[in-house]
Amino acid sequence: MSAMEPIDTHDLPLSHEPIETWQDLPAAASAGPRDDEGGKTATTGFAELGTIGGADFGLWEMSAGAMRDVEGDEVFLVISGTGRIEFDEPRREPIHLAPGSLVRLDEGMTTRWYVDEAPLRKLFIAPHED
Repeated sequence: MSAMEPIDTHDLPLSHEPIETWQDLPAAASAGPRDDEGGKTATTGFAELGTIGGADFGLWEMSAGAMRDVEGDEVFLVISGTGRIEFDEPRREPIHLAPGSLVRLDEGMTTRWYVDEAPLRKLFIAPHED
């Protein structure tokens, strides 16, 4: 996929996959599909759109629910959905996410993502990985 032509960032379809087992984080208040044990299973979707100036950019989204993550360096702009990011390491105040939120994450941060209004979709920019 390439962003050489205009892309509708709200409507571009993204195929979702269940999160990995280590990322699972129960979220009783979140809506979303249930796994076999009755817990909520978050899913994520991703589309790489291109590279510019040595940085990759693309779309990522998450269904309603919750998940753990270990972050890479990135800047992102929330396009749709609402939620929050809580920080385990380093400790810092939670960030509330809504359309228009611009967020910078650092390599190695351990986080918990909670999505209320789904999907939470973001446009991200991150260093290119070889």
